[in-house]
Formats: sequence, structure tokens, C-alpha cells
Amino acid sequence: METQEAFPAMDYYEMVGPLLRRVWDDNFHFAYWLGPDDKASVSEATDRFTDLLIPKLGVGAGQRVLDVGCGLGKPAVRVARATGAEVVGITISPYQIGVAGERAAAEGLAGQVRFQVADGMATPFPDASFDAVLAFESIVHMDRARALKEAGRVVKPGGRVVLTDLFDREDISADEARHRAGQPGALPRLDGYPALLAEAGLEVVELEDISANVAPSFSMMTDITYDNRDELAKILNFTPEQAEAAESMVGQMTGELGCVLIVAARKG
Repeated sequence: METQEAFPAMDYYEMVGPLLRRVWDDNFHFAYWLGPDDKASVSEATDRFTDLLIPKLGVGAGQRVLDVGCGLGKPAVRVARATGAEVVGITISPYQIGVAGERAAAEGLAGQVRFQVADGMATPFPDASFDAVLAFESIVHMDRARALKEAGRVVKPGGRVVLTDLFDREDISADEARHRAGQPGALPRLDGYPALLAEAGLEVVELEDISANVAPSFSMMTDITYDNRDELAKILNFTPEQAEAAESMVGQMTGELGCVLIVAARKG
């Protein structure tokens, strides 16, 4: 993923959020497809993905969930409605926080769901202050080791950390894997995740490769990026070289990336 070096330091979603809402959905995560004959809309399939994760949090009324990288708040609202738990969503994007807060208010959940600007790698919350942590396709934007350690810190002993992440599916040598691990934006190997979790004081409850269900999203995102490349380049103020790198990076998704669903628990 060396092409990420071509990108300027910026909050990507802060700038392209309105466009992403128009061409994808208010869920800023991939969709979950049941098979090649699945005719669900993107909105239905992204909500389905959220619904797959909700019971894995293991929470109910009176408990607290931290949604790390909450996006526009659609999953947080869905978690609150389904479980009765209090949900706190955080993201570094003020734009997302504004939209998420309006969503919670419109749904009548302003007292149960709240949002604030915060960094998932260094949150302002006390130790063991949440019953569960959700990191729904957000850890890919952070240093994984730091984000997992922070999740392990704020979740109560025995509490669950539920996350989805991308991983490199390519059959590469151990030397190449070590080389890639040191590159900007490097993706983990699936077999390396248990050790990564253990370093954060977490133990694996469930680790499921859901690449087949998520893969159609990759090709759809590639098509969307290509169809809207001029608008994206203008929004992000890309040079022609950066625009080409962006298309190349998104194009790598097809066939090379996998998606994993992980449920971990803080060691008691």
C-alpha cells in the first residue's frame, strides 16, 4: 500500500464526506452481502453489517458502549435502539460529529447517544469505563497497536471489543510480509492478529474471515472512485500524480484485500 505516501495529511472523510453520502450511504463502512444473488441496496447491506455486529457486543440496557470512529452516527443509533445501551461515539471529524448529533436528536435518542470529537488512539475516558467497544472499520485509519491498547484500557474486564478490519490476502513470503509491515498504511496479516490483541490485553473470542461477504463492496468502491475521480481530485486538491495514485490504491482492493470480523475480550 505504498501509494498512501502520495496523499497529503488530512481528514479524508471531513472533505469527501458529503460526496460519500451521495454515492454510497450514511454508513461509512462496507456492506455485507449474502451471496452473488443478493439484491439488497447499499443502505440495506450496510445496515445488515451493523446488525451482524450488535449482538456480539454483549450489552444491554444500563450498559455503555464506546463507538470508535463513529462516522455519521448511523451504527451508534442502531446499537442504542437494539440494545438499550448508552452509546458514546467519537471521531476526529467535526463534520461527522455534527451530522451524528443531528441524527441522534432526530431519532429521539439525544439522551442515550452522544458524540464528541476525540482520537481513538488517545481517548479522554477513564480506565474500564465502558462495557464494550466497537471499532467498525475505523481501525484501518489508525495505528492498530495504539488503538487496540486504548480499547483494552477503557473496556471493563471481561468486556468485549468488536471490530472489523482489512487484511492483506496476498500469498507473499515472510520477508515480503515483514517489509510491508514497515510501510505507511500497511495492513496486518490475518494470522498475526491474535498476538496484536494479546499485546493490548485482549484475548480472541471470535475471528472470522468475512472477505467473501464484503468483496462486492471493494469492486463497487473502485467503480465509484473511477466514476467520480474528477470531483474527488478537485475536492482533495490532488495533483495528477496523486489522483493516479488514489485510483491505483483503490484498484488494489479487488482481489488483494480481505475483511475480518473480530470479537475480543479484556482479560479479567
